Amino acid sequence: MSAASTGREDRIAQLYRRYAPQIAAYALRRAAPDESADVVSETFLVAWRRSDDIPPEPHTLPWLYGVARRVLANQRRSSRRRGRLRERLAEQFTELHTPPVAIEDLDRLDRLGRAMGELSADDAELLRLVAWEGLSPTQIAGVFEIEPTTARQRIHRARLRLRRALDDGEPSGDSTAGALPTPRALGRPRRPEVHRS
Repeated sequence: MSAASTGREDRIAQLYRRYAPQIAAYALRRAAPDESADVVSETFLVAWRRSDDIPPEPHTLPWLYGVARRVLANQRRSSRRRGRLRERLAEQFTELHTPPVAIEDLDRLDRLGRAMGELSADDAELLRLVAWEGLSPTQIAGVFEIEPTTARQRIHRARLRLRRALDDGEPSGDSTAGALPTPRALGRPRRPEVHRS
């Protein structure tokens, strides 16, 4: 390491020991604690890179404040960009995956939710893998680490249990016993298929 490089590091180390508390306090008054720590480290990193630009005392601390101010401004711009990106992604996801639910489907959605809640966790997951992820029995066998024939039997039994749960919760006189919501109502690419055996 050259004498010049060693001298620069010694100078920055001295500046850090002397002024880090002031820069930290400056940042804490303007940002969250985790962001403030980043401001301090980034400020002294800039100082290290631009050591030739650091003015002598008594102008050193104001110069460091100026660096910290720019670091904070960059942080805020990045945060706003990330926030706008998150909002755009959330809007796009909502548009793609949560289409409007027709009023007439709300009751069926509610009954389906209650019926699914009566199933075991494994039965409910089997039906979700079929209906939401579009997996075949062979693929589901891989998820559960079972044989494909066993997976088909378990899917069949889960469908029967869902059918019974839907029928048990069916209001008398309702001719749509066990009818499931459309894919649009479910907000999913496919709908659960409940077959009568």
